Amino acid sequence: MDKNVKWFYEKRAAAASEALVKNRISGSYVAETAQVPQAVLALIPAGSSIAFGGSMTIFQTGLYDALRQGDYKLFDRYEKDVPPEEIAARQRQGLLADVFVSGVNAVTEQGELVFVDASCTRVAPVLYGPKKVILVTGCNKIVPNLAYAQERIRHFVAPANAKRLGRKTPCAQTGQCMDCDSPERICNATVVIHKQADPKRMHVVFVGETLGL
Repeated sequence: MDKNVKWFYEKRAAAASEALVKNRISGSYVAETAQVPQAVLALIPAGSSIAFGGSMTIFQTGLYDALRQGDYKLFDRYEKDVPPEEIAARQRQGLLADVFVSGVNAVTEQGELVFVDASCTRVAPVLYGPKKVILVTGCNKIVPNLAYAQERIRHFVAPANAKRLGRKTPCAQTGQCMDCDSPERICNATVVIHKQADPKRMHVVFVGETLGL
């Protein structure tokens, strides 16, 4: 990556982390994707139960494999050859996991966290349940404000993800949000975390690279 972009991402992450602290959310920064597993594992005690939210970033950083190989109890929604009903059961169990690990759609310069979800299996444990929530995000997802976040999600993230997931939605065909009524719509719920009651619960790991969508 260009050194000037790297510098820009580091500055953006520092400012966003400072804003998060004011909202009782902690943050940290790593420059390279390869540093993510170590940074996240340092936040999780051995033997913890862990659940995942749907996230391209978790795979791109190698974090999923690192957690599978560690001394943890995983409610693994990604395990191959597991029946859908078992995956659903694990997602419900994950609501009471010690730690929930996921990505986030956007982080504003005011320290707000923005999520858009289809079935709420990601936003539910972010809101309540797990004792610790760790979010990993590329610095490309730091945005000026909530309005910018919502426009970015609506006009880029949602259509691109719908296409990636093979959803039968208008945006997956046209590339444009139609605010559809499709049963396969992926933007059914929007959640904004403004602040946290418990300052030790939520931590955001910023990565100085472009990750996810």
